Amino acid sequence: MCGIAFIYHVDGRPAERARVRRMVRALEHRGPDQRRTLERGCAALGHARLSIVDVEGGGQPMSTPDGRLVVLFNGEIYNYRELREELSRDGVTFATRSDTEVVLRLFERDGADCLEKLRGMFVFLVHEQPTDRLFLARDRLGIKPLFYHWSGTTLVGASEAKALFASGLVEPKLDVRAVRDYFHYQFAVPPWTPFESVVELPPGHWLAIEPGAEPRIRQYWDLRFPRDGEYESLDPTFWLERFDDTLDAAAACHTIGEVPIGAYLSAGIDSTTTTFLLKRHYPDAVKTFTIGFPSALYDESRIARRTARELEVENLVTQQAESGPEDRLRQLRECVYHLEQPQRMAVDLSLLSLSSLVREQGYKVVYTGDGADEILAGYSCFREDALRRQADEPEIDDESGRLASYRRLLGDRYPDGHLRLLAALHARKRRQQTTRRFGCYPAWYDTWHLLDSLLEPLLAEPLASVGAEVDGRVAAGLESRVEGLHPLNQSLYLEAKTRLPGFILWKTDRLSMAHGVEARVPFMDHQLVELAARVPPSLKLNGEEEKYLLRTLMLPRLPKHPSAFKKRPFSAPIREWFFQGDCSTALEPYLSAEALDRSGLFRPATVAAHLERLAAAGPPADQEEFDLLLRLEQVMLIVL
Repeated sequence: MCGIAFIYHVDGRPAERARVRRMVRALEHRGPDQRRTLERGCAALGHARLSIVDVEGGGQPMSTPDGRLVVLFNGEIYNYRELREELSRDGVTFATRSDTEVVLRLFERDGADCLEKLRGMFVFLVHEQPTDRLFLARDRLGIKPLFYHWSGTTLVGASEAKALFASGLVEPKLDVRAVRDYFHYQFAVPPWTPFESVVELPPGHWLAIEPGAEPRIRQYWDLRFPRDGEYESLDPTFWLERFDDTLDAAAACHTIGEVPIGAYLSAGIDSTTTTFLLKRHYPDAVKTFTIGFPSALYDESRIARRTARELEVENLVTQQAESGPEDRLRQLRECVYHLEQPQRMAVDLSLLSLSSLVREQGYKVVYTGDGADEILAGYSCFREDALRRQADEPEIDDESGRLASYRRLLGDRYPDGHLRLLAALHARKRRQQTTRRFGCYPAWYDTWHLLDSLLEPLLAEPLASVGAEVDGRVAAGLESRVEGLHPLNQSLYLEAKTRLPGFILWKTDRLSMAHGVEARVPFMDHQLVELAARVPPSLKLNGEEEKYLLRTLMLPRLPKHPSAFKKRPFSAPIREWFFQGDCSTALEPYLSAEALDRSGLFRPATVAAHLERLAAAGPPADQEEFDLLLRLEQVMLIVL
C-alpha cells in the first residue's frame, strides 16, 4: 500500500521533478518506508511506499527490462501469484517477487484488458516511452483513491488532494456544492470532491492521455443486478453454499504479504466474521484491535474482549480517555486533515486512534468488516424503506392516514416529529417526483433530508443558493441503470456508486493510511460483491432481519453475542466532546462571529443560538428532544 503522485504535460514540456518531490512528501504517511521520483519526457512520477509484498525488492517506480514501460502502483493484487504463473508460462521472466511487477508485465501483454484479470484493490499508472502515453486505472469498487486536476494542458494526480496542492499547480479552493453535500449525504458526491477543479477517477474506470490530447475516460466494470424476478434461484441453500465458498475464498486470498496481519474487532458481526476467517486462513497468531469508550452507551470493548477470548485471538483496546477541548479539537483537525472531509458523526476520531494503535504494535495490515452493510442491506434505512412501502398503501392518499400508518409501523423507532417529516416526504405527489428524478425511491432519501429544517436559517450565500443541485448530481444517469430492478437492489446500486466509495471506503483508506496501515476489506472482494448483487433481495433483507444471508451462515459459527449481533450505530459523544463544559473558549477561533464572517458560509447569529442550546442541554427529556439535539450536534460539527 502506497501513495502515488504525477505531473503530465500534454504540450511536451518536461515535467518538474522538484514539484513531484513535494507531492510525495505530502503523502509520506501513506508510504513511510521509501520515497522515489522519476522524470520521463513530459511526465514526472513519484511514489511513497509501504512495503508489504516483496519488502526488499518491490521498490517503485518500476520499469520493464527494456525501459519502455514504467509503473506506479498503490494497492494489493490478491491473485498475483496465479497471474505470475500464467505470465511465466508465456515466457515472461521476473526480477522481483512483487505484485507490482505482475501488474506491469500483465499490462505489457494485455494493455487495458489486464484489468479484467486483477483481483484486488488498486490504483496504478503506466507511462510509455517513446510515445509519452499515460494510462491510469482504479479498482472496481473504489477501495483505493485517485484524485486529479486537468488544466487543459497539464494533468496532475495523486492518492490524496493535499499532494495536488503541494505541487503548486492546483489552488486549494473549497467547492461550496460539496459543503452543501455534507449536510445531506455526509460526503461529497463522487466524482466531485470538497475542492474546486479536483475530481476523482471513478471506480471501475481507466483514464488515458497522450501528447496533444485530452484525457479519455472509460468504464471497464459495473455492478450488475438481475431484473426483479430473474434470479438464478430462490432456494436459500443454493445461495448459502455459494456465499460461504466465495466469502471464504475472499478472506483466504487477502492473507498475502510478508508482514503480520491483524484485525479490527468490534461488537458487530462483520468484524467478528473477518476475524474468524483470518484466524482460519492465516498461519500465524492473530492480534485484534478495538476502540473502548468510558461510557457504556458507546463502548463495545467488553463484548469484543469476550469474542476475542472465545475465538482464541489476542485483543488490544485503545481507550478514548476523557480529555480537554483543546485536545479534542487537535484530534479533529488531524482527522479532517487526513480525511480531507468535514466530520458529521465524530466517530472517525476514534478510528484514527485505532490505526495509531495498530502501527504502534508494529502492524502494517489489518482486516476490517467494512462493506458488508453496503452489499447486504445492513442499515436501518433499508428496513425502514421496506416498511415505508408497506405503509404507503395505495388507498392511503392523505397525510393523516399515512401518519397513522407510520405511527403503527415505526412508532417504536422514531419520535413523532420525525414521523411527521416522513409523512410529508412521502406525500404521493412528492414521492412520485422523487421516483421520477432518480428512477427509484432511494432508501437513503429520507436520511438525506433529516437536517433540512435547520439549514435555511443557518446557511449564508453562496451555500443557500446551491440546494437545488443537491439531488440532481446523485440522480444523474441513474434511472436507466436501475430500471426493472427490485426496489432494494435499486438502492443498493445507488449505494455502490455514491456512499460506498465516497464515504465508507474513503474513510477506510484515509484513517488507516494516516498511520501507514493498510486496511483490507474482504467483503469488497469483487467476486463476492458480484455474487451478493445476484442474491434475491429476501436473502439480504428478510423481513426486518438485515444481512440475512451472512447472519444465517455465520451465527452458528461465531461466539454467542448478548444481542445476537443486531446492528447498532457506531457513534461518539459529540455534544460532550465539543460543545459543553469549558469548550467555548477553545471554539472561539472557529465559531466566533468574526471567524464565521470570514468564511462567508454560515450565519453567525444562528451558530451562536445553536451553541447556546447545546451548551445548556441536559439529558433529553424525551425522544423528540433527543432527536433535535442529535441533529444540532451533527450540523454544528460540520460547521466546526
